This record gives sequence, C-alpha cells and structure tokens, in this order.
Amino acid sequence: MHKSTYLLALILLVLGCQPDREPHEDHTVFEINKLPPRADFFAFESPEKAWDGTKERSNNFIALNGDWKFHFTTDPSERSKDFFEPNLNDSDWGSIPVPGNWEVHGFDKPIYLDERYPFTTSWPDVPEDYNPVGSYRTTFELSQFWKDKSVILHFAGAKSAMYIYVNGQFVGYSQGSKTPAEFDISEYLIEGENLLALQMYRWSDASYLESQDMLRMSGIERDVYLYARPKAFVSDIGLSTDLDLENGNGVFDAEIQMVNQADQEVTRTLEVLVTKDSKTLAQQRETVTIGAKDTLLWRFDKTIAEIKPWTAETPELYQASIRFEDEANKENAQFIKKAIGFRNVKIENQQLLVNGKAIYIRGVDRHETDPHTGHVVSRESMVKDIKLMKQNNINAVRSSHYPNDPLWYDLCDEYGLYVIDEANIESHPLAISADTQIGDTESWTPAHLERVQRMYFRDRNHPSIIIWSLGNEAGTGRVFQTLYDWLKKTDTSRPVQYEPAEDEGYTDIFCPMYPKPEKLVHYAENNPKKPSIMIEYAHAMGNSVGNLQDYWDIIEKYPSLQGGFIWDWVDQALEYKDENGNPYLAYGHDYHPDLPTDGNFLNNGLVDPYRNPHPHLNEVKKVYQPVGFAFNSTQDTLELTNKNFFKALDTHYVAWQFVKDGQVQQTDSIHLNLGPQHCYTLPIKQPDTSEGEWLLQASVRDMEGNIAYAPEHEIAFAEFPLTPFSSKDITISKSAPMQVTKEGEHIRITGTNTDMVIHGKTGEILNWEAYGKTVTLHPIRPNFWRPPTDNDLGNSMHEWAAIWKKASAGYQAELGHLPQPDSLNRTAFSISYTLPQNIAEAQARFVLDTDGTLEVAYQFIPKKDSLPNIPRLGMKMMVPNTFSTAQWYGKGSHETYADRKTGAKTGIWKGSIAEQFHRYSRPQETGNKTDLRWFRLNSPELSLTVSPTDDQFMEGSIWPFLENELDFVPGKDGGQSASGLVPVTAKHGADIKIGDTFQWNLDHKQMGVGGDTSWGRLVHPEYCIPAKAYSYSFKIIPKKL
Repeated sequence: MHKSTYLLALILLVLGCQPDREPHEDHTVFEINKLPPRADFFAFESPEKAWDGTKERSNNFIALNGDWKFHFTTDPSERSKDFFEPNLNDSDWGSIPVPGNWEVHGFDKPIYLDERYPFTTSWPDVPEDYNPVGSYRTTFELSQFWKDKSVILHFAGAKSAMYIYVNGQFVGYSQGSKTPAEFDISEYLIEGENLLALQMYRWSDASYLESQDMLRMSGIERDVYLYARPKAFVSDIGLSTDLDLENGNGVFDAEIQMVNQADQEVTRTLEVLVTKDSKTLAQQRETVTIGAKDTLLWRFDKTIAEIKPWTAETPELYQASIRFEDEANKENAQFIKKAIGFRNVKIENQQLLVNGKAIYIRGVDRHETDPHTGHVVSRESMVKDIKLMKQNNINAVRSSHYPNDPLWYDLCDEYGLYVIDEANIESHPLAISADTQIGDTESWTPAHLERVQRMYFRDRNHPSIIIWSLGNEAGTGRVFQTLYDWLKKTDTSRPVQYEPAEDEGYTDIFCPMYPKPEKLVHYAENNPKKPSIMIEYAHAMGNSVGNLQDYWDIIEKYPSLQGGFIWDWVDQALEYKDENGNPYLAYGHDYHPDLPTDGNFLNNGLVDPYRNPHPHLNEVKKVYQPVGFAFNSTQDTLELTNKNFFKALDTHYVAWQFVKDGQVQQTDSIHLNLGPQHCYTLPIKQPDTSEGEWLLQASVRDMEGNIAYAPEHEIAFAEFPLTPFSSKDITISKSAPMQVTKEGEHIRITGTNTDMVIHGKTGEILNWEAYGKTVTLHPIRPNFWRPPTDNDLGNSMHEWAAIWKKASAGYQAELGHLPQPDSLNRTAFSISYTLPQNIAEAQARFVLDTDGTLEVAYQFIPKKDSLPNIPRLGMKMMVPNTFSTAQWYGKGSHETYADRKTGAKTGIWKGSIAEQFHRYSRPQETGNKTDLRWFRLNSPELSLTVSPTDDQFMEGSIWPFLENELDFVPGKDGGQSASGLVPVTAKHGADIKIGDTFQWNLDHKQMGVGGDTSWGRLVHPEYCIPAKAYSYSFKIIPKKL
C-alpha cells in the first residue's frame, strides 16, 4: 500500500535524467507529472450508482472516446510543432477513433516480428528518420456538477510515448503502454470549451521494453476519460483477503488512503462494508480528520466466519463498499464498490497451493487482439473469450505479456479463472545475448520497477490473480532481483515468477518454456526445489497440439508438476480485403511488404481471430477435463473421479451407452453427487458382445449450466473398446462374367454395372464408371506426401522429407500382368510402382467385380537404408464434384491425427464435403480422419464406400479441391523469416478455392502433427512413419442411390 519506494524511484528518475535527450529518448525518464499508481476503482456520487457500477452513468465521469482530430507523419522532423495551440487551424487534419490503433485506420502499417525490434537503431538511441508521430486534438466542456472539484485525465493505455497538453499548456509526459496514465489537469481548465492535445511517438526508449511477440502497432488502445473528485477524496484502496485454512474463516484487511488538497483540515465519515447477497458480514464506520494538504492512511481488519472461498472452480465473490462522505455537504460524497474474494495462495513442499490444495494449472496464454480493431478489445470480445475458455475446461490464463484491460480481471474474478498478471517488460532482442541484455544495467532499474509497481497497485485487489510475473524474455540480472524483492516485500500473499530466472532466487516457480516431456520427468525426479508450471507449451500454430495427452500423463504422475499455459489462445491476424473486396486473414508481408517479418508465426491460437475454435481446441477440452474415467471389464464397473479440488459434481449426471458397429444398443444415466477429489464406482452390466465391434461411451453433463455455458453442457467424456475391430467377412458370390478388351494402348474392363479403362502399360485407371456414373477420371495413386503443417515447416520437413514429395509425383508405374478373371469371375490386375532413385517400391493388386466393387491390396517395400520418415502412407483418388456429402465411421466430428485424437469420439459422422477441411490462416494439411471403419461419399445418384479388409483401421480425408491448394509456397526472398525460426509463406486460407475435382485420401497412416514447438521439434517417434515395409488393403463399393 505504501508508496515510499515508488516516490524514491521518481526522485532517482529526475536525478538520473540525461539533459541532452528528449524524454522519449531517455530511458531514465518515463513520466512527468503523472499521478502515482493506484488501484482500479471509480468513486460514484451515490450508493445506488456505485452498486450499478456503470461509471458512464455517473455525474463524475466524462468519456473522451470518439473521433479526434489527427495529424500523422512518418518523419519526426515533419511532426506538427504547434499541435497544442488553441488557435491552430486543424481543418485540414484527418480524424481517428479513440481508442484506436493508427495502423488499422490507414495511418502507417502494422509490423509483425517475433524476436527483433521493428527498427534498426540500437539502445540507447531512438529512431529518427522513420519514427511515425501522431498528433491528436479534441475538445470537451466540463460538467455543471464539477464546480470546486479536481479534474483528472485518465488514459487507460497508450503506446508508445506521449506528451499531453491542455489549452496550450504542457500537462505531462507518459510511457508504459499497458497501465493507466493519470494527470490532474484542474489548473489548466477554463470555462466553456477546453482543448486536449497530445503528441505520440510510435517508438521511444520504452520500445526497448515492449518487444513482445505480437503485431507492433501504436496509438491510444484503451479508454480515455475525465473524472471529478472533491478536494478531499479517497486516493487508493487496498483490499487484502485471506482464508484461514484451519477454520474456514475469511480475513479481510482494508487499507484506505485519503488525501486532503484543501488549505484547511477536513472531517469526513468513512465506512467500509463487506456484504454478500445483501447481508452485511463486516462493517466499520469512523469519523476521520485529515490535515490540510495531508494524506491519511486508515486500516480496518475483520475476521468473517464461515466464508465461501474463491477459486476458479467456485468463484464466490463478496462486495466491499466504501463510503467517504462529508455529512455537511453530500455533494462531496464518494461511494466505491469492489468485488472481493477470499482465498489463500502459497507455496509449500514444492507445490503451489490454493486454499491448501495443490491445484493443476490447465491454462492458456492470451494476447489482447481483434481482427478489426487490433489491440482495442471490446467487452463483448472478452466475454466471448472467457466463456469459451470455461466451456473448454480451461481454468487459468496468463496475461501475456502485459497487464490486460482492467475489465478482463473483473471477468476472471466473476467467471473463475486463475490469472498470472505479467508486467509489460520484454527486451527479447537484447536478452538474446549476454553482451546486450540490460538486466544488470542499473540505469534501467527505475523503468523496470515502475512497470511492476503500476501493475501491482492497479490490480492487487483481484482474487483471480494468484501469481505475479516480472515480465517475459527480458534477460536476467540484478534488475530482476530488485523487482522480485520489491514485490515480495510489498505483497506477501502471492508468489512471484520469472521464466528466465530458472533456479535463481528471483522466481518462486520453475516456469520453463516448451520443455520436452523428458525434461519434465528429469526435473520431477531430481529433488525439485520449486513447483514447475510451464509458462508456455504446446505451441498451437496452425494444425498442431499433438501429444497433449502425453504431457498430462507425465504431469499427473509427479506432485511437483502442476500444469502449464498453452501458447496461445487466439490467432492475432487482422482482417484485410483483397482487390475484389473479399476478406482474408493477413500475416507477414501483407502488413509491411518492405520490412523483415516472421510470417504467420503470430497465429498460434486455439481459436481464430473471430473466436471460432480450431479443431485442436477439442483436444484441449478433453485433456483438461475435470472428470476421470476407468472401466473394469471383468467387474463390470465404471469408476468416475472428480478431479476438481473444490467443486462438487452435484448438478451433473453421467450417461453411458453401449455401441455395436456404430449403432447404439443400450443407454442409461444416473445423477451424480460426487465431492471434489472423490471417486464413485458405478456398476454397469455389459451386453453380449460376442458379435461385432463394441464400445462403451460415457459422458458427464451439467444439468443446470452456469454463466459460461447452457444446461446440458458436456464437461467430460470417455470411451472404452470392449472388443477389437475386425473387418467383416462377407461371403462373395460369384460374379457374372466380365469382358476385357484391348483398345489401342488402353484396356477396357466391363461388367454388369461397371466400366473401367486402364492404361495398357502402366495399368493405372484412366476412367471408371459405376451404374452409369463417373467414379473417377484419374488413377488411384500411391501417396507419400502431405502439405506441410506449420510445425512441419518449422522442422524443415519440406526439405528433409522432400524425397517423398518427389516419390508421389515421380514414380514409375508398370502393369504387372494383363487383367484376367479369378475363380469368382472377378477381374484382377496388379501394378508395380518404382520410386525415384529406386529408394523404394510399391505394389498394388486391384480386383474388380461386375457390380463395380474394387478391392485394393497395397504393399510398400523400402530399398535403401536411412530413409527419412514418411509424412503419409496411402493412396489417393480423384472424384468429381458431383459428390456432395461425406459420411464415416471413426473419430469425429472434427479432424484428427495419430497424436491428436483423444478429444474425438468414435461414431458415425456426416457432413458436407465442402466443410471437410479447416481454413487455417496459412493453407496446410487438414481434414484427416482416424480409426476409420468405413468412409463414404454420396452424390444424388451414387455412393462410394471405402472400408478396410485387413482388420486395420484406415485414415483418410476428402478435400473439395486438389492438394496443390494446400501446399507450401515460399514468400518473398525465398521465405526467409526475420528470426529464422519458420519460413515465411505467401498463401492464405481464404485463397483456397473449391474445385471441380475432389481429392480423396485413402491412407494406411499419416504422421502426427506434433505440438511441442513450431520451430524445430519433430513429431514424437511413436507417431511417425519409419521407412519400413507396410501393407494394407481396402475395398471401394459403389452403390446406386
């Protein structure tokens, strides 16, 4: 609460400033005349308005959001020199909405870089030739209610550095883009219309501390408003809460700081209430006297019995109300209301404990981003984010990499998310090298400390914030020890973490980035001294998040491993439009064609910029689910475990069903009343499973729902195979005789309901009809390639596996023997495929019957040692666009892969072929289906069904286009990225066009998608396809509809 160290930092700032530099060029000057940091609250003029909580309805509030006059230049020397003059003629200026990023409103361009600064100068210099400057002007009139009150100008967030003027007079200077800047402008105001003017630099010395992996943009990003306060006022509130774990009582500690700016002492009534559901639980009222030009700190503490604790599972909130009132003049009253929660956070025995329980962090990292407004994020967008997180079993969020909009923390308090609040500190480009990092440069300490302090004072009253973070990827050194020491001394109720510190003394948590699973095991098994929570893991770039379940199998095995935060929540792309007005999600050189870029490396979300879930969000929901299932087939029991630590499953029920060959045979359900961390054993009688393939499927649903999701929402599911899959042995009747005729270089095979033409030398299919309808006009070909995913590009799969792409396109086919009838009068022929450089060969035997059923038996035989892993092993065929729907029995309904299918259910699924792929921001492999028992395409007159004939599941996909729509196309300069982490590409998901010919992939296997990182880590070995001998077989059955 006390700000003595903050004031000391300001004194050091003034003493250490460099007179030959402007403030925005001097890292020792980061504020002038800015008011000290304080908690986020608003003082209303009545208890009714305070309870309503909408500051826009208060007489003490004037919003300045809206269109402001705006002048822009890229050359600082050409900036407006008299922008602040009241008599300036600004009629030729443009306008810009506030809040609003310049770059999304036609002023300059966004830049996307990961590890580099968006300018070429180096510390301590600031760019001069190209450093865009925006000059703003707006006017306002004061409220009639504001007579004799102080007027405070509030900027909730502006980037990067700004000089503020009112009515032509200099008010102050500010940098630090993600925490508020407040100025007392009372002495500059006049009656009638007032002019507010400011000038903002895109880059300043502050930019060296704000190099986060995000779109680099500028401008006023959060609300701007004025508020009035009396001469005697509440200047700050600290509402500390704790939970007595012995008896369940809540401990409430309020520190109220009051200031009297008047020339004489004042007497006021100060009252603090704690209530829940209109019931008063704690109350203290006192008459306080504050001396002239003085500050008074008042404290009230109270123990409250039988408290309902706050957790992310049970976000129980209480209301703290503060009344500061002049009994003789009610117009000077202030009423403040803040939600509080009682909880206890500590580290004990190498574990992070919340309310005495070693919780799991099932988290995500989140940037503030919107496809239309950039870094200006609406309440509606925040609510959508938090509801989606809760619906998908996410219980924690990291404010990567800066303090978020204050409303976000209110929502986390209300909906229930654990939060790591992170300081707006990242000097990544400097931190890469020990020679350039500034963590040991003492002159940088005040600038770092100010950012931590402003975060702390603004956000300290939120129960959802359980950990402070000193920043991200900003190096190591004495500066961070200072930040840690200040936070630990100031706030004893929360741990502090900092990833680069690792085992150093200035982090309470070991919080690695992207550790390999084996590294987690090594840490857990070697006497860990701190809890381990991955600050970033499972890099969700493009088609990703493979092997997530494998991570959690390890996490749940070791007590010191407590989860992590997936990078990250949402793709950060902006929506642009092409020359025809069609929208697409921009990345890389779309933003700034002439500057280096890191391509689509900003699109790593579980949801797209519009908050539409990517397929891998299903995997996250399943792996993060709060219910465990175990089926004992010998005892006919299903054991359910409530993995929650605080929330009972008492508004829930479990439903289960037995499924035979995709058809539900028996169903039942039972209401649950299962306490946290408790198990329940449910007797379940199995049916006769002697015939067919049987599954048991179970689902837990919430009957009542909550503010995040509707009733009947499924929170968890599981399925258990009861019998193995076996391809059905169907007695094949003798086919009617078929005709085989040679027609020049071609061979025609004709049956009662089928007609096929193959090449006389290669044996490949040139035309195939069934029941008078076209099946394909192309060969059924071996396929070893997939369009690279983002993870594939990051590990150079397009280079190390290029031989398999050449194999798919450059094999030599040869007809093994002329088609001839078998014992059932079916016609059989075989093809040998020799791959380029004779690295391998493949053989396929085709058997066609008179009704058009085609059986295919495929073998792959490598011919050389040390061949790389194969991206895909299977066959592909092209079908006409007359086929419109797909149906399959396997995992669904979304795409799945060998290492990402835990979150999919086995069932019979159906959908439009046009929807059987996902438009990632960059086209790539998509739409795969695993554990296929059969796969069917339907047209109005014909269906084609593929099913395995060898007791092995198949994989497959149907694309309403050909593979080249998805394949990798390097961007300019050969696709070299600024960081060198991933290649830069040139295609967009919106570019994918539905074609006249569809590609049907009929695979034996496809490599997993990976998920550790997107810049080098390979798919885990168990999900790869080593170059060895394989065989599989299937049949294609046409049927007239």
